[in-house]
Amino acid sequence: MSEVSIINLPDYGEFEDVEVIEICAKEGQKVDFEDPVVVLETDKAAMEIPASVKGTIKKILLNEGDKVKIGMPFIEVVIDDLPNKDIEESKTEIKDLPKEEDHNNQLISAVDDAADVMSDYGRGKLNLKNDISRVHSGPATRKLAREFGIDLTVVEGSGPKGRILKEDLHDYVKNILANKQDRQDIPLAPNIDFSKWGKIKEEKLSKLKRTASENLLASWISIPHVTQHEEIDLTKLLKLRKKLNKSNKISPLAYIVKSTAETLKHFPEMNSSLSNDKETIVIKKYFNIGIAIDTENGLIVPNIKETNKKSIIEISNEIKQLAILAKKRRLNTDQLSGATFTISSLSGIGGKFFTPIINPPEVGILGLSKTYDVVKLENMKLTTTQQLPVSLSYDHRIINGVYAMTFINKLNEYLNDVNFLQSSFE
Repeated sequence: MSEVSIINLPDYGEFEDVEVIEICAKEGQKVDFEDPVVVLETDKAAMEIPASVKGTIKKILLNEGDKVKIGMPFIEVVIDDLPNKDIEESKTEIKDLPKEEDHNNQLISAVDDAADVMSDYGRGKLNLKNDISRVHSGPATRKLAREFGIDLTVVEGSGPKGRILKEDLHDYVKNILANKQDRQDIPLAPNIDFSKWGKIKEEKLSKLKRTASENLLASWISIPHVTQHEEIDLTKLLKLRKKLNKSNKISPLAYIVKSTAETLKHFPEMNSSLSNDKETIVIKKYFNIGIAIDTENGLIVPNIKETNKKSIIEISNEIKQLAILAKKRRLNTDQLSGATFTISSLSGIGGKFFTPIINPPEVGILGLSKTYDVVKLENMKLTTTQQLPVSLSYDHRIINGVYAMTFINKLNEYLNDVNFLQSSFE
C-alpha cells in the first residue's frame, strides 16, 4: 500500500533562516532513506538533507535561494508499502531521524559538489576531468585547498568516513616540506583560458618574483600568522627630526629601525627562530634588521648587520646604499642573509594597516603605513598629533598576543623617548 506523505526538515542542529543552495533530486525520482534531496548552507558549512524515507518524490516544496527553518515541509513522497499506522505518522513528521553521530557525515561542500550532483541527476552537462567533486570535505577545507592549489584527491582524510579536515591539509603540506620536496610538487589549480572573455596579455614572472612567490607561499602555509595593529604617536620624533635635519636629511624610517633594534633586546623571542624539528627556539644575541625594498623586479629584503650598534645616521646611510644596490641588482649574499627581524614600510605611499607576511626563518615582521594627522583635545585645547599606523605580524607558535602587544608598547616608548633618539643620532 502506498500513500503521499509530506516530509519536514529534521532537526540537525541549531539553524534559523538558512538558505537552500542546491536541489539534489527531481520529481518522479525514487529515493531511499539516506539519499540527498536538498542542501542547506549555514554560517559554518553546507548540510545535505536526506529523504529520510523510501519512496518516490511527488513534489519538491523548496526552491534554490529559499530561506528555511527546522520543521518546514520540503518534499511530498509516495511512501513504498508502509503499514497504515506508519503512513499516518509520516503525514506530520518523520520521527526516526538520523543519529546524532551521523550529523558530521552530512556536512559536505555543496558548492563544489553541485556539478557532480547535477550530472548524476541529469540536470547538467558538466564534464569533470577529475574526482575532486566526489571528495568529502567541508566548504572551509575546500576554500583553503583552492587558495593553496592543493588537489584534494591526493590528500588522505582523517575525519569520519575519510572526510578531509583542515588539519589534513596542514599535515599534507608539512610532509612535503619535511621531505624537502620542491614546493612546486603541491598541485596547482587548473589553468583557465581567460581569453574566452576578452583580450589578455601574458608576461613572464622574473626569477626574483618567482622566488618571492614561492617563499611567501611557503611562509603562509607553514607559519600560523597573527597580526596586531596599533597607532604610535610620532609627534615628538618628527619635531626632533625637523630640528636635526638642518644638518642631516634623515628619513623617519632610520629612527624606527634604531628603536626596533633596541626594543628587540627586551623581547628575545621576537628575535628568534624555530628549529627544523620544531622542538627548540633559537634565540639570537645579534640584531640584524631586514628592510623590504620594492624594485622593478620584485620585493627584496637586504639587512643591516648589528643594527643595535649603529647610530641613526649610519642606519640611514646604509638603508640608502642598500636601496641603490637592490635596484641595480648588486646586492651580495651576505647582505641578503642573516636577518633576525624585518621591517616593511609603505609610509611613503599610503594606506593605514596591512598584514605583512613573515620572512622565514624569522618569527616577526613590522609593517609601517603612512603617518597621518589627528586632532585631539588636551587640557581643553585642540592639538594636532601625527599618528603612525603599525602592523606587527608574528609566528603564533612562538609569540602570543600579550607578548606582541607588549613589544609594540615598548617600541612606542622608544619612539617617544627624545633623549634616547637624540643620543642615538650620531
